[in-house]
Amino acid sequence: MIIKGVHYGLTLLYSYLLPVINLDERAGGFIFSIEYGELKGLECRFNESTLETTCSISGSPSAPSLERILGLEKHWLFREVCSRLNIEKCIANQVTLVYEPLYKKIVAYSIYLSRNTDYYVNTLKWVREAVLKKYIDSQSYIPREFNAVRDQIDNVVTNGKTPLEEVLGLMKIPGFGVKSANAYLLHVYGLTEYAPIDRHYAKLLGKITLISKSACLRNGRLYCKQCSINCPYRHAQSRFGVLNGVIQSLIYVYGRLKNPRKTSIEEILVGSREYYIDEFEELITKVKNVYQV
Repeated sequence: MIIKGVHYGLTLLYSYLLPVINLDERAGGFIFSIEYGELKGLECRFNESTLETTCSISGSPSAPSLERILGLEKHWLFREVCSRLNIEKCIANQVTLVYEPLYKKIVAYSIYLSRNTDYYVNTLKWVREAVLKKYIDSQSYIPREFNAVRDQIDNVVTNGKTPLEEVLGLMKIPGFGVKSANAYLLHVYGLTEYAPIDRHYAKLLGKITLISKSACLRNGRLYCKQCSINCPYRHAQSRFGVLNGVIQSLIYVYGRLKNPRKTSIEEILVGSREYYIDEFEELITKVKNVYQV
C-alpha cells in the first residue's frame, strides 16, 4: 500500500496511539510500526520530502481498521479546513487523524496518564508498562493514581455499549474529566465534533468559564443547553461543528512545533520544525478571521 500526501510526523505528533507504535529513524524520514494489539505487524516507511509512505502488514486486518489507523478515513476533513479557509498552500492538507476503536483501552490509558506531565518523556513509557506488565512501578502520583483505577477503566471501556456511555462512565473515575472525555471521543471514535480544550486551544477560543464534570454527568451528555454561553466546549462545538477536533488538533501540533524543548521522539517525527511554523501561523490567522474567534 502506498499513501501520498500525508505527513505522518505531524500526524503522529498529537496521537494517543504513540505508545503502541515503534519509531525507527531513517534517512529522509522514519519507519513506524504497530508493536502490539490487533494491528500488530503493520509497518510503514514515511519519506518527509516526498510525503510518500509505503506500508505492509502481516495477517488480514479489515479494510476499515487500516483506513482508520492510517488516517485515510478522516483526511478529507483536514482538506475541508483548507477549502473553507481558502488557503492555496495549506499545511492542514498534510495532516490527518489516526484512530481505531480496537485500541480504546490504550487511548484511555494514554489520556489518563498524560495529565500534568510530559507526554513524550513519561506517558509513553508508563502506558507501555501498563500494557505489558499490568502495573506501573513508579513513585509519581499519576501512575499511582492510575494503578488504583485501572480496573475501573478496563471495565468501562470493555462493557460500554455506546461512545457516550463509555465517556460518562469514565468521568465517574477520579482524574477523568470533561477534557479527557472529549479527547477520548475524538481519538478513539474519530468524532471530530468533540475536542479537548488544552491551553493552546483555549488561547484561540478566549473563553474561560469551564463546564463542570458534575453538570455533564447530571445531564447525561457533554454538550447541553444548560452550559454557560462562555463555556469553551459549547463555544468551540457550535462555532466549528464537525471541524472542531480537526482545528484543535492542528493548533496543538503548532504549539508543539513552537515549543523550544524537543524530545528525541519529536526530533524523529519532524525533522525541520521551522519549515512548517510559518504555514501553521498563516492557518491559525485565517481560522481567527474566518470564524471570528
